[in-house]
Amino acid sequence: MLRRFMKKLISKEKSSNLIIAGESNFDEIIKGSEFVLVDFWQSRCPPCEAMDSIVKSLSEEFSGRVVFAKLNVNSNPTIARRFRVKSVPAFILFQDGKLKTRRTGAMSKKDLARWIEDNITR
Repeated sequence: MLRRFMKKLISKEKSSNLIIAGESNFDEIIKGSEFVLVDFWQSRCPPCEAMDSIVKSLSEEFSGRVVFAKLNVNSNPTIARRFRVKSVPAFILFQDGKLKTRRTGAMSKKDLARWIEDNITR
């Protein structure tokens, strides 16, 4: 059922494989696929803006292997506190609904891709 829910959410977003996460759907998103990468961001954050196109591009490259979601910490402070996100951008990789690893700060596309790949193949 959760996997069907995830497919529906992903299919609504035609331009990329990104899901917009919020209080109402966060837990379903992280439990809906084996690997889910959540990009915690906020508006008026230059490093977050720099990472936006990288995250969108990688969501396409990892399609079928990793679900990508974006969560605005200003709009969803409870979730940000729950995962102790103190600075953005922050990236948390979930495996089967559980936090596997995290990384904070802007990075190159190559570095983010390598970090994801290393953590989904272990």
